[in-house]
Amino acid sequence: MQDVVNELKTVSRYFVFWLFICFIDRLLFIISFFEKIGWPHFREIFRIYYHGLNLDFSAAAYICALPFLGYCIASFFPKLKLSRKLLDAYTFLVLLLFFVVSFININVYREWGDKISKRAVYAFMASPSGAVASAESTPIFIPILGMIVFIAGAYFLYKRWFSKLNFGHIKPYWGQALRLLLGAFLLFTFIRGGYGRATLNPSKAYFSEEAFYNHAAVSTQWALLRDYFKSSTLKRSPYQYFPANESQAALLKPVFSHNPDSAVSILKTERPNIVFILLESFVGDLIESMGGEKGVTPQFEKLIQQGVFFDRIYAASDRSDKGIIGTFSAFPAQGPESVIKYIDKHENMHAFMQELDSAGYYNSFYHGGQSEFYNIKSYMLTHGVAKVVDNANFPPTSERVSWGVPDHLVFNRMLKDLKTEQLPFYASLFTLVNHEPFQLNGPYKFGKENNANKFRSTAYYTDSVVYDFIEQAKKESWYANTLFVLIADHGHRLPAEKYELSHPNRFHIPLLFFGEAIKPEFRGKRISHIGNQTDLAATLLQQLQLPSQHYPWSRDLFNPTTAQVAFYNSKDAFGIITPTQTISYDNVGNSINYLANKELPKAQTDSLLTIAKAYYQEVYKEFLKY
Repeated sequence: MQDVVNELKTVSRYFVFWLFICFIDRLLFIISFFEKIGWPHFREIFRIYYHGLNLDFSAAAYICALPFLGYCIASFFPKLKLSRKLLDAYTFLVLLLFFVVSFININVYREWGDKISKRAVYAFMASPSGAVASAESTPIFIPILGMIVFIAGAYFLYKRWFSKLNFGHIKPYWGQALRLLLGAFLLFTFIRGGYGRATLNPSKAYFSEEAFYNHAAVSTQWALLRDYFKSSTLKRSPYQYFPANESQAALLKPVFSHNPDSAVSILKTERPNIVFILLESFVGDLIESMGGEKGVTPQFEKLIQQGVFFDRIYAASDRSDKGIIGTFSAFPAQGPESVIKYIDKHENMHAFMQELDSAGYYNSFYHGGQSEFYNIKSYMLTHGVAKVVDNANFPPTSERVSWGVPDHLVFNRMLKDLKTEQLPFYASLFTLVNHEPFQLNGPYKFGKENNANKFRSTAYYTDSVVYDFIEQAKKESWYANTLFVLIADHGHRLPAEKYELSHPNRFHIPLLFFGEAIKPEFRGKRISHIGNQTDLAATLLQQLQLPSQHYPWSRDLFNPTTAQVAFYNSKDAFGIITPTQTISYDNVGNSINYLANKELPKAQTDSLLTIAKAYYQEVYKEFLKY
């Protein structure tokens, strides 16, 4: 019996070793973002560790399970001699993966506001060069050095701690069986987190209204593994709040209510040429007229004075893949999923370019990067776009930045092509320079000593090249009958770095209609009507007198009777915005993580939250059907 106890002690020590490594991972994360806690709230760190214990125990048990079960099974075969080097190799390999994930996670969280997930891994697999370019916003040698130091240090600790421990003392079969049963029972208990009906999940670690505290409490590696092995999000909705067989149309009716007879036409003609510019990360905080910083986008301010400007528009989500779908297909974001990843799904949805194609427009799309990233190329070509021009269409000698050809060269290429384009045309361009790592080949207007100033500088560059393009376009014959549409793909944490993903300002983006095709009486008009990025499709099609029935999630922003409401969405949370209240709901912790108006009666707040839940349940139901 003593032999059984001794070997279980050895297993326990190995378990404690991995528990300590989990603690180190959390400490690295907390130190990297300590400004989100601050010294006045230092005691919150202890609460973070306490509430994360269950997931840490589960993570350590997962790691221990394979060598323990393998050793126990092998011990039933005396002739099979296991080398200690196998455990050493296994430990080193897991440490390698563990700390690689730890340091990548820090950069992912800094840029995305979410921990590393299957979605982030997919983004890397889709475009390793693009992912590396994003990571360059943090000096690459820092995480690499950190990985080396912590992997080496942890392995050294393992070798010292287990230098005098040996296995193989239990000879009787009953002793081996008892060891297997006891060890398996304990590991399974820790892995599952107990024996209640509900298995362990990230919400077990949630304890605070502060999103960062909850994120810090969740074990990074455990959550990543769960993301891969949980029920497929292609089969089961994460937004199941109401009976699955019931429609939530009645709850959503106020969102889409409007009087069609109140529609407003701002165009002089039904068939203007359309130049559509999707602005990378052009968040409202960059624009003074939206309450943003002064002097970052001075040229955009000039365009605002001459166009029709919507200053209370919110992006569908936090990344480009969802922003593209939200803009062109008017389909809201899908939380942990992204419909553009699945060609068989996005082929079955509509995009407003198809309506333009049917109306006789010649459609083109320009982007300086690789259009295969996030299946953008396949999406455009299957949705009414006849020509896609991207990085591959520029000679190798052309100037390049991290993501590809800089925007000014792409604008020049589009200008050249439009000289001979058949009319009417729709030409769209997706900018790229204002994306991590915010690289410019020329001067940085605001310097480059930190990411915030690099971001301001690339935004200033984007602002300048867009304005220069429009000024050049004024010299072309097609300009007099052209409508320019400018909108951001999503918001950004920069330049302010003061908004969590739960805050609506993180999703606040500009929408501007500009050009000679607009009736003079509307030029210079500013509209503070709350709306969504997804509303652009119906708004544009209504102005062109084209059908919009394929875009049920989109509404006409020029119609004053359209309900003032907007929705925003990230991987694990979603929000709703109205003139009286803004709510963000954490779908993992099942709790409100942002509430703008705490004085509003609870019944009204609860009613809005119910609408938001119904909205995303119906969105995801439709996503699964595609």
